[in-house]
Amino acid sequence: MNLRKKIFVNRELSDAEMMFVKRTLKEIDLEGYLKHSFMYICVYESGVLEISTVKDVYIELVSKELNVNNKMAMQYLKHKAEIEQSLNKILYWNNINGIKKYVPVIIDNGTNVEYADFNVYAEGIPEAVKALSDMYYDDYTYLEDVDEEL
Repeated sequence: MNLRKKIFVNRELSDAEMMFVKRTLKEIDLEGYLKHSFMYICVYESGVLEISTVKDVYIELVSKELNVNNKMAMQYLKHKAEIEQSLNKILYWNNINGIKKYVPVIIDNGTNVEYADFNVYAEGIPEAVKALSDMYYDDYTYLEDVDEEL
């Protein structure tokens, strides 16, 4: 497979951004990474460059399962946690599949409780903890079930 068909970028890049990406890619073993993986390059407006690789087998599996092209499969895997949370939020508000709403507690010193500014939607605590882990969020003490009877 042509190696250029295994690299995806999150958006159209300016000439300066393109030069920055090219310089960065020259510093790594690009052929080694692309031999068995696809690469997704995110260039954020802040100038941050993020490069992710996913093994061919996972991209092919997601492509086939969702009936999408390889780029869409890579984007799905990159944003999977956000997509699942959006779906679970809809299921929660429509009372489908027993999805619960949790809020991460950041601080609980017995007199003062501080909550995160977002909720997690999952079937139970283990799934909510996994969702937080998938979102790379670990700055919490415990999860509070918003709908739990007192």
